[in-house]
Amino acid sequence: MMFSQSPEQLNPLSNSVDRNEMTLTAVRWAQKYYAKAAAHSHCSSTHLFLDDQEVDVTEFDEDRSRIVAELMKNLSLLGTLAWNKVGAILGIDWNRYPVNKLGLKQAATLIQDVSKLYHQALEVFAQYEYPFRLSVSLGRETIKLRRKYSQPEPLMLVLLQLQFHYMGRMLLEWMSMKERTVFFLYFKTLEDYLYSPLGEVNDLAAQHQPDSPALIAVQQLLSIFTTVAHHTYHKVYDLNLGYRSISGDLKNHLLQYSATRDIELFQIYLCWCTLQNSLHPIQQELFPMCVILYPRLHISWKLIQDMLSELSEELEKRLLPQNFAVFSPYLQVLAEIFSDRVVQPI
Repeated sequence: MMFSQSPEQLNPLSNSVDRNEMTLTAVRWAQKYYAKAAAHSHCSSTHLFLDDQEVDVTEFDEDRSRIVAELMKNLSLLGTLAWNKVGAILGIDWNRYPVNKLGLKQAATLIQDVSKLYHQALEVFAQYEYPFRLSVSLGRETIKLRRKYSQPEPLMLVLLQLQFHYMGRMLLEWMSMKERTVFFLYFKTLEDYLYSPLGEVNDLAAQHQPDSPALIAVQQLLSIFTTVAHHTYHKVYDLNLGYRSISGDLKNHLLQYSATRDIELFQIYLCWCTLQNSLHPIQQELFPMCVILYPRLHISWKLIQDMLSELSEELEKRLLPQNFAVFSPYLQVLAEIFSDRVVQPI
């Protein structure tokens, strides 16, 4: 593993574990993990996101099948170019990267898996189907793909997500602006499944009784999590006027999109932890992914700290008291493991 550090299995809601001791243990684990990860080099990244516009995906009369055929012919090339871009983002020279870290066969399989996903998405696009059809035809397959690469170690999930992102970006750049605006909706639908552990949340929710406090809390949060994300984003923006990352300043609509998506992602991990009654999702996926990516994207840890503080306030204000109490232990752990006790200013 690139950053091997086994997470401690803690149950925040167990009567046998004091909450303060649980948090201290989580902090000690995070400090060890961060110390290992921080030793690796960082480099820059750029993002390409488009406005989430309401468009009719069947509205233009161009020969979409011809466009798709041309893109499909170049999927292999785009897969290779995207993989090289991923290496640049993570500061990895694939020609020198130790074979025992990531074998050539494993890398080829990852590239092929992402290319296959885009091949299927382009077929739906060519048939003038609406983007929601991807949820029916590819949703479960995308969840399986995410699980396949999240199991070995966090780096593999990061590689999968970055490969998906940059390959999608290259596909979009090959299209006209009108085609790009439409295909982005298909891209975003798949992205939701690939980036977010919604499959785990749905599967765990099905195992709970209807009167389960955890399930009831999660149901309320999921009904408002986009609203919470938008309000949290604007409060963080007010606290960080003039802040700039590689993608621009916080008022830039591109950065607003990615920041809001990240706030939604944190909430979904809260739901996963709550339904599983464990810190494992935070320790196994969320924290390692943030440590790998945020320094390379020049995302400030202070920004994340402000986000977690404002997110906690928003949730306390909008959730029923008994439901907020369910999430409170995990919010406390998140605040501590992303504090200056663990992460260093970027």
